[in-house]
Amino acid sequence: MIKIDAKKVRVAIMMGNAAMTKGLMIAAAWYLGGKLDRKLGTEPYIMFGLVVLAMILGVWYILRVAKKLNLTE
Repeated sequence: MIKIDAKKVRVAIMMGNAAMTKGLMIAAAWYLGGKLDRKLGTEPYIMFGLVVLAMILGVWYILRVAKKLNLTE
């Protein structure tokens, strides 16, 4: 019989959720930035800025979740 460690499963789910959130933030920034750029005629500056901001916020969110789960020192 396989033993499942509930804490490890919880950590895997929480970190997977954080990584998925980061990916969705980047995709939303790319989409919305592209729409704004086309509307304002500033291609590709707003999209680039929003994607970089989403990456930074995504890393911050992953670190926050890791700290909450006591995975960092």
